[in-house]
Amino acid sequence: MTTESISLDELSAVVIPLLEQARQIALAPEELEIQTKSDRNDLVTQVDKRIEQFLAKELTEITGYPMLGEEGHTLDSFAGRVWVLDPIDGTMNYVATHRDYAISLALVEDGIPALGIVVDVTKGLFYVAQKGKGAYCNNKKIDVVPDKLPYQDAVLITDIKEICAIPRLKQALVDSRGHRRYGSAALELVEVACGRAGAFVHLWVSPWDIAAATLICEEAGCTVTRLDGTNMDVRQKGSILVGWPNVHSSLLKRLVQDPR
Repeated sequence: MTTESISLDELSAVVIPLLEQARQIALAPEELEIQTKSDRNDLVTQVDKRIEQFLAKELTEITGYPMLGEEGHTLDSFAGRVWVLDPIDGTMNYVATHRDYAISLALVEDGIPALGIVVDVTKGLFYVAQKGKGAYCNNKKIDVVPDKLPYQDAVLITDIKEICAIPRLKQALVDSRGHRRYGSAALELVEVACGRAGAFVHLWVSPWDIAAATLICEEAGCTVTRLDGTNMDVRQKGSILVGWPNVHSSLLKRLVQDPR
């Protein structure tokens, strides 16, 4: 059997035990070696690097597919099947609050997510989606999100940077059911997919932040676009607006299309 013929079911069966091993690496007591990257709040630890090295080695040996990883693995091309990994999404939480961080792994086929898994490490929750087959949490199917509610009837997830940069967003939050922020884009998107929040708004995300979680959202019935409503391409960094169908459309209208 060639690597190209490995089914998504077979890959999922292989990957989930590896992600449980990676989860145990994250949970193991250890004095952290903390470094900064782009700024003082952009952190990386030796555990981030260890998880990426572990998963890259195992997945490459099993499948032969290349990997794009936040902590150093790069791609020449998105052609065919590639892995996209964030070994710890929410490293600040991992360091400071010890909760609300995730391992995010997607299999992307010619630029389109086909398999997405987000692991809520401390809660032991595995969110899994295959394209066209629905989304699941620990093998229980996630219900399709509401499709009629406007943003005024939903909790919205965004960050202070977005609120400062988009004045209309501040008023939308005032008009909504409330504002939340968890510090891990993957887990925040999962909140939307599971119907616990109506939308997620962010100005700048990377492929490893969203490749897995956007598929989970789509399979749960959410609408996924850039902030201006254009199509999402998970291969590129940029903005993101994900929401329940009418929350998305009404929020997009309020923020971009008809902001009066």
